[in-house]
Amino acid sequence: MPPRSRLNFSQNDEQKRITIRYIGDLDGQEIVSAIARYLETVGEVWLYDIIIDMRRFEGFVPFDELGRLARQWATIAQGRDMGRKVAIISQDPLVLARAKAYPVTFPTRVIRIFAEMIDGENWIEGKETAAPAAQDAPRAS
Repeated sequence: MPPRSRLNFSQNDEQKRITIRYIGDLDGQEIVSAIARYLETVGEVWLYDIIIDMRRFEGFVPFDELGRLARQWATIAQGRDMGRKVAIISQDPLVLARAKAYPVTFPTRVIRIFAEMIDGENWIEGKETAAPAAQDAPRAS
């Protein structure tokens, strides 16, 4: 039996890290709504780095939905997350194709895409790692 489609959230308050796992075939609107609800429950969430593990994701998130999440995030963080990191773990060609759009959509975050979880974790921790699949720096608004 295939695994149930779901989002899985884990939070490490000591390391100030949130990991979000997309599992199965999830609807983009459902993903954005669930992430926004979760982020609103985390105290000072703008101080956290985020790992988005999409290796088991079989769905699609329309760019309009990413924009909706970006607007909600901007309201929550209010620019207080400048320079915090987001590691996206995926080999999906669409995710890679959107690489240059992510920093525009989330301008206060440093976003990189990695094929392997260990590389994303090492980058978040400031350790040497293999070259990311894509990268960009935050832009002040």
